[in-house]
Amino acid sequence: MNKTTTIKEVKMSKHIIKGLIASLLVILLITFTSVFVLAFNARSGNIVTVSSGEVIDGDLYVAGRTIIIDSTINGDLIAAGQTIMVNGIVNGSIIAAAQTVNINGEVTHAVRVIGETLNIGGTIGRDLLAAVGNFSTTSTAEIGGDLLLGAGIARIDGLIKGDINSGVKSLTIASTASIQGKLNYISGNEANIQSGAQIKGMITHKLPHVKKGLAAGIGLWWIVIGFLMTFVLGIIIVLLAPIRVKAVTESIRTHPWASLGWGAVTLVATPIVALIVCITIIGLPLGLIALVLYAIAIYLTQLFVGLLIGHLIIGAFRGVETRAALIGALALGLAILRLLRLIPFVGFYFGLATVLFGLGAILVSERKLRAEVKNIS
Repeated sequence: MNKTTTIKEVKMSKHIIKGLIASLLVILLITFTSVFVLAFNARSGNIVTVSSGEVIDGDLYVAGRTIIIDSTINGDLIAAGQTIMVNGIVNGSIIAAAQTVNINGEVTHAVRVIGETLNIGGTIGRDLLAAVGNFSTTSTAEIGGDLLLGAGIARIDGLIKGDINSGVKSLTIASTASIQGKLNYISGNEANIQSGAQIKGMITHKLPHVKKGLAAGIGLWWIVIGFLMTFVLGIIIVLLAPIRVKAVTESIRTHPWASLGWGAVTLVATPIVALIVCITIIGLPLGLIALVLYAIAIYLTQLFVGLLIGHLIIGAFRGVETRAALIGALALGLAILRLLRLIPFVGFYFGLATVLFGLGAILVSERKLRAEVKNIS
């Protein structure tokens, strides 16, 4: 192989890599820019009531002490408060964080809930994911997909069309319950499966893995250290770049599905593109730098999602505009995220959702900030 042939091959490799990257970006741009243009409504107050005669076209964001939904929402419901009652129809998904959540109406898609108590008396079209202290479904309840549950005390009744994967302290399957899939649960106590309960799939009971003595102490210590390190880093970023931090968290709130979509693409495509670039000697440093930045961005996602969670909770009762209030919201949100990630089964999904929403929001907010700069200039 002569020198001329080698140069030609190197140039051809560069063109192929550039073509692959350009094609990927064009495909992503065409796929996602036309999808994530969503309408939404935002409401807040001590008591927020959406009456039965009202129809909401688009997503609804609500924050308040008491939230009552009697209407039809043609979109998703994202709510945070002390008590949330859904009696109407949600033609979309529900994401809720509250002390008590009651769902007595109809939800056509999935439901995600964080709180103290969750009661299901209506129908859910797809999966239900919940991290709560107390969980119950009535005999009229119907869940069309899987139930992923982390709870202290759980009582399951009604119809579950998918599998149940749960980590609980106490589990009761009522006599009128019908589970069409498997029942997998992690608990220190055996489930109370009442006579008459129907479970079509296999029942699997696993005891929780308990660390003892020094191992437990070291594990808890590292959890605390990890939280403090992340919190200190978050304080520094909030103090140095409050505008950019607010822009990222606002992108998750106002463009959740755009953030989720771009986050999924970034999570999968970035390492692939970086490895392709690393194939050439010239592109190796650039690819390695991209992978390092990629890892840093994944780590930072918990700051933005944690700040949003804390902002939604604290913002329901007072303003969160000062840097001190932002730091308080960050501490609360990070603590909630840490606890959620410790829950069996559910913790992994919360961690994945944090990364997806966070990565996507970084891109969405960057585009928005650049557009604002262009408009000013």
